[in-house]
Amino acid sequence: MTFFGTHILKGGFFGVDVFFVLSGYLITGIIRSQMDKGSFSFLDFYWRRAKRIVPALLAMLVVTSVIAYLILLPDDLVTYANSLKSTLYFGSNYFFYGEDSYVSDSSSYKPLLHTWSLAVEWQFYIVFPVIIFFTNRFFKKYLFEILLALTLISLQYANFSVKENPDMAFYLLPARAWELILGGLVTFYDRDQLDKLKYSKFENPLLRSLPILGLSLISYSILFIGDDVSHPSFITLIPVLGTCLFIMFARKGEIATDFLSMKVMVLIGLISYPLYLWHQPIFVFFRFIKQEPFRYHDLLLLICLSTFLSVITYKFIESKYRIKKVSLVKKGGLIAACAACFSFAYAADITNGFPGRLSGIVKSSFSSYKTLEWSKMRDSKNVGVTYSGKKRIKCDSRTVDSACKFGNGDWVTIGDSYAGQLDWGLKERLDKSGQGLISYTRQQCPFVSPDIFIGSRANCVYENIDRLDAISKFKGKKKIIVAAFYEQFYRSKQALKNPIKSASDKIIRGKKLKPSIVWQSYADNINALLDNGHEVYVVYPVPSPGVDVKKLLFSQLIYEKHGLETQYSKGNKAFERANKLSMELDVFLKDRPGLHKIYPRDIFCDENKQCQIINETGGLYNHKGHLSYSGVQMVLDKIISK
Repeated sequence: MTFFGTHILKGGFFGVDVFFVLSGYLITGIIRSQMDKGSFSFLDFYWRRAKRIVPALLAMLVVTSVIAYLILLPDDLVTYANSLKSTLYFGSNYFFYGEDSYVSDSSSYKPLLHTWSLAVEWQFYIVFPVIIFFTNRFFKKYLFEILLALTLISLQYANFSVKENPDMAFYLLPARAWELILGGLVTFYDRDQLDKLKYSKFENPLLRSLPILGLSLISYSILFIGDDVSHPSFITLIPVLGTCLFIMFARKGEIATDFLSMKVMVLIGLISYPLYLWHQPIFVFFRFIKQEPFRYHDLLLLICLSTFLSVITYKFIESKYRIKKVSLVKKGGLIAACAACFSFAYAADITNGFPGRLSGIVKSSFSSYKTLEWSKMRDSKNVGVTYSGKKRIKCDSRTVDSACKFGNGDWVTIGDSYAGQLDWGLKERLDKSGQGLISYTRQQCPFVSPDIFIGSRANCVYENIDRLDAISKFKGKKKIIVAAFYEQFYRSKQALKNPIKSASDKIIRGKKLKPSIVWQSYADNINALLDNGHEVYVVYPVPSPGVDVKKLLFSQLIYEKHGLETQYSKGNKAFERANKLSMELDVFLKDRPGLHKIYPRDIFCDENKQCQIINETGGLYNHKGHLSYSGVQMVLDKIISK
């Protein structure tokens, strides 16, 4: 969490791992105890879990959906609706895993993101009792060994897959099961026998220190381990083993136990589940409205609001359903709430987010934000394909052989989405003058040598092989625009053996390359175009706004009732970063005839190094550092003037 520019609770995400261990411990204890008594029932088990989880969850979803309808823009509401549907059937971990991280919002703008862990827990509830039941029935004396083996297999899988596909490891059960099962293994530890034993002067203080050690490991993880580590992996053992130590060795009358037995801590424990449910949407909706970093009083207000709603939820909803017999009226209430959420999600999806809610300047401004610039251009007459064989009407991400070609192709765009964002606006202008366009653009595929790839787009190696081949066959001289997201040059990797499969599996591993190799490769390809007599326009780094400009714009239009006023990014970081990257590129790309360097820093920033993000035409950015239609027009004005 970033608070007033300072990172606090760097490893706050480890709270989920503590939660998994505790959940595994409690569930395994319940199952084993009932099986030993011969009273275990699958139906009873799942009903008890549903009573514990579903009522408070539905209450949160109903309230969150109402607020989402009131404050979210149509495209954000559609995304919310899809996450809502997945949450209702406890599959939100798959929904968030399946999102394209390149185009999706950051976690700060996902009200239901936290429900992924609830989905993992519920999926565990479905599978684990079956494993326990059959193992206990046919291999009872090996139950511990079998569960330990499953723990080690899952842990090894997590440590391996987090390097290959970190999103899959983070969100899906196979890489998380070991934490829950390890909590279950703690139930095999005989605490009653431990309490009966008499310890030596050496053993007693040692055992008494273990719960404190456990809490220390948890605290250290949450306070000091940042999100730059591979997780879940072996490092996740720190908070997980810390939790196990506390469960196993904490006894009444000791400092750690007495601390957690204080009334305030007991209250937090009682409302912990509602608090988990409410904190994410409350913080997210605040960001949607305010669009600025939290201040001290903001954070205090949000914590108090989360706590208040948690107490209300526990007292009037959760506790009412934890009784043995739940009335038909209460069951009907759950069914009605579930049906209402499903209906709302479906309606929001098919109406594209209820756009009729917008009016006036908000409605007219939103029309240019419906689609990202780099995915606007289409050719339905000549359907293309992707490198994975899927049909593609949109022009971005097609194979080079099936690329969009309009007219005689006087102009060509080459690069990633930062080149693709120019396509639609450029084609509009070329259509008026009778000129044509060819688009060789693809997300995260800059125009570098074929042995380099970015992110999880391993198949970009084929893209660049085909680009170079197609360019070599051009007849006549072209005007070629080349652009890229230059920050990614510092995260480039060497090509993999099976690029197509690696891309479909979202594999990110690969030998990291020195940035200088990537810069030189980029410059060499541009120089090759110039050597062949083409006129080349290189769009240099765009100043990154540092905020979500679209959300900032509409927050001010809707909540602060501002008109369209020129606004600048705070400080001069945007200019300085763009300038630094521009100077880096200039080291490798020297001036020569036919080369036109387009510097967005000079287009968007003034003499005081303040960079425009909104002007009288609207926001100049749409999704992270990508330009909006208005921003694209400013860059195209400079290109055409050359």
